[in-house]
Amino acid sequence: MTADNTGGLSRHETELRAWMSGWYDHAVSLGFIRPPFILDDATALRLEGYFNVGLAPADAVSAIFGVVH
Repeated sequence: MTADNTGGLSRHETELRAWMSGWYDHAVSLGFIRPPFILDDATALRLEGYFNVGLAPADAVSAIFGVVH
């Protein structure tokens, strides 16, 4: 991965941060989380997996907080 002009972050890292920001905003708007929210390592890895397979942030909110049947 090559660094871009965002403080030495790779393109993947930059896109992941933007995606996670969208995830966070959506989760807050639905009332699943409230600021300040501290993301634990396990959830961060899970979210990165959802990002890597192409889920939209809103779909990842459903995957994290949705009811399991």
